[in-house]
Amino acid sequence: MGTSFVALYRGPTVSSAELVAVCTDPALVRELAEKMLAEPEEPEPDAVLEELKRGRKWALRVVKDEAGI
Repeated sequence: MGTSFVALYRGPTVSSAELVAVCTDPALVRELAEKMLAEPEEPEPDAVLEELKRGRKWALRVVKDEAGI
């Protein structure tokens, strides 16, 4: 099993952003996973991309459950 963590980056673009802070607090990890799971989903017409999205949601649920406090 791995460790889940939240990382905060800052920069003008994702590719040029720099790491500011990392946190392994299970409460924060769980809260972020819950918020991401609650975001409304847009339909994805591409079946491959839909499966990738579904896999990411599944992974977020696992992270949330592992961070249960």
